Amino acid sequence: MKKINFGIQLMLLFSGMYVMAQIPKENPLFPNGIKDNSITHEQKETFADSLVKSGSLSNKDRVFRNISEPTYMLFPAAESNNKHVATIIFPGGGFHSVWVDKEGTDLAIWLSQQGITCMVVKYRTNTKDEKGKFKIPMETVYFDALKKDVNASVMTMMGLAEKLKFDKDKIGVMGFSAGGFISEWLTFTSVNEKMPWKPAFVGLIYAGDKLKLLENVKDKSTLPPFFMAIARDDKKWKLSRALPFLSAVVEQVDKSELHIYSKGDHGFGLAYDEGHSVGMWKESFYNWILDIYQK
Repeated sequence: MKKINFGIQLMLLFSGMYVMAQIPKENPLFPNGIKDNSITHEQKETFADSLVKSGSLSNKDRVFRNISEPTYMLFPAAESNNKHVATIIFPGGGFHSVWVDKEGTDLAIWLSQQGITCMVVKYRTNTKDEKGKFKIPMETVYFDALKKDVNASVMTMMGLAEKLKFDKDKIGVMGFSAGGFISEWLTFTSVNEKMPWKPAFVGLIYAGDKLKLLENVKDKSTLPPFFMAIARDDKKWKLSRALPFLSAVVEQVDKSELHIYSKGDHGFGLAYDEGHSVGMWKESFYNWILDIYQK
């Protein structure tokens, strides 16, 4: 009996090591550095370990702050079932932090196992003073820097298409909360300004409210399909605020889907213990991608 128990413990140990080994190294978004970086912080970049929930694929829950040098992590699709599709993931954190695992690496690990190549972006953050106000002006300084991080993410991902074996015209973006704002902004900017690249698909997880931007797009066929998920009991991104935009998108933009869960609140991530129904959203997102590309 002791031998059996020892064998089980050994299997669990190696299993845990395998999961942790799946977290790749961080790569700088700007390999040559950022000239005249407008995002600097008094304190060095740091992270806090939040509670790791049972079922976490990364076995981590790091919350990064004071980020002035943006990075990315790559999760190549499993070769055995590569779907030749990729997505760039922007975790949330209210622009003052980045929940890189709960809303990033956990999903990237799972999607890569399903054949979707992923990039998780740790973008530059703002900081708040003792009164809770952002220290760096959001509209004039911070968002300008953030746009550069987003653009660098896109260009980097496109440059990796051949190496990682995915199609350049099948790169999507998705984000959680503040990361959803980034994905939403990128999508409408790419269409309204007729940029040479736009997302092939968009995932907004407890995010999205730019109804005016949607209304300004005269030809809705120029927009990529959206996948949107939110909980009815979300206390931060209330359904009453988000629903006008979300419902208009699912009505007007071809192949879009909206999932409203009865339980989950804000920041459910992969929803390990927030509810039974909301925990299925990642499978819905993956199968939605398969429907789009008729896989």
